[in-house]
Amino acid sequence: MGRTLAETPASVMSEMQSPTSMSGRVIVLCGPPGSGKGVVAGRAATRGLTVLSLGDVVRAEMADRGLSETPENVGQTALSMREEHGETIVVDRLLPSLSETMESSDILIDGMRQTEELERLREHIGDITIVALTASAEARAGWLAERGRGEDGGGEEFAVREEREWNWGLERLMAQADAIILNEGSVEELGERTDMIFETLGF
Repeated sequence: MGRTLAETPASVMSEMQSPTSMSGRVIVLCGPPGSGKGVVAGRAATRGLTVLSLGDVVRAEMADRGLSETPENVGQTALSMREEHGETIVVDRLLPSLSETMESSDILIDGMRQTEELERLREHIGDITIVALTASAEARAGWLAERGRGEDGGGEEFAVREEREWNWGLERLMAQADAIILNEGSVEELGERTDMIFETLGF
């Protein structure tokens, strides 16, 4: 039986392929909560990229712990994973799936938040393009309230999540972006801007 994302040991990571042996390309998508990363990921999928979510790694850990998807549980699980296993644990658990998928497809990794995660990824992947997504805090809070995902919560939960993710170093990660998408209009406009960026970057 194969291992789940939550069970992959560090020893497996040491056996990953070297950057030069992987044929596919990787887009790292980063941005603050509610900035529209799901829309961008969806456009990537329509262009034939495989989307892998770092958030899914945290949700898999929550499932293993028997936790429901609430803002508090998502935040505490993400923090405790890093405290128990190191700052790169979420990327570490994604690497086996990434290696296998890159044999046949370019990939978009959705939801990176830390420069430490990027550096770990660069140990294994040679061709990485960073795309950052940005929008005003007021607009993002409103979109999250409309989305209604279990991890989103209300205004207080948004403020806690916002502080947590910026404290992880999201701003430093976004500063390394090869392209920045400003989300200040409709979903359709974001999709069009995303397509333009992907075309420019050669995806």
